[in-house]
Amino acid sequence: MTKQSNSFLFHVSPRGTRGGKNKDIRKNGYIPGNIFGLSLDSTMVACPLRMVQKHRSDLESGLFYVQIDSGEKIPVVLEEIQEHPVTHTPLHIVFKRVNLLEKIEMDVPLEMIGECLVPDSNVLLVRDELPIEALPSDIPEKFEIDISKLTVVGQSLTVADISYNKSLVTFQLSEEELQAPLVLLQELRAEEVEEALVEVVEAVAGEEASSESEAGDKEAEKSPDESAKKSD
Repeated sequence: MTKQSNSFLFHVSPRGTRGGKNKDIRKNGYIPGNIFGLSLDSTMVACPLRMVQKHRSDLESGLFYVQIDSGEKIPVVLEEIQEHPVTHTPLHIVFKRVNLLEKIEMDVPLEMIGECLVPDSNVLLVRDELPIEALPSDIPEKFEIDISKLTVVGQSLTVADISYNKSLVTFQLSEEELQAPLVLLQELRAEEVEEALVEVVEAVAGEEASSESEAGDKEAEKSPDESAKKSD
């Protein structure tokens, strides 16, 4: 995958060149996929599994381009990645064609940044994605919300606390949802404090046990002569 302006170019192959059945395609290190949308016929492709895993975050970050062998570069967004229920290995991928001049709707991840310094508190991320409408090239990779603004238990942050270009992006939210908390500062319950202390104690005990084990291993590695001298 290579960078192209503010997007990525993802190389795929015609599905027939990587095996006939889906099982054979996966044996060859690829996963089956489809490109659909814009009232065009669905195109069956094969995508290198290693590259899907390596660049998954790029594929999930809005607009990018798919190129079948050395053909045209197709503007798309990721529609879906189907995974194995146990291993979570990608099994199938779906790309959606987009018109660069038409706005589309898409869910964009919301991430917390900064540090909340309020003691005995817990920061709760109420919503981890936000639906928007924008031109494909204007879709942000993610939204960030600064939790260092939280100074009092019970305080919350809303869409109004997110920095974004209002002329390019429109949230697909009701008035009530726009006012609803995205992040909430809660009081840390007594049981949560106790659990945190237990985790710290267990971590310290584990480190001490590891250090003692390493010291014992080093002692055991000493030669018989060295051990005899030490005992003398």
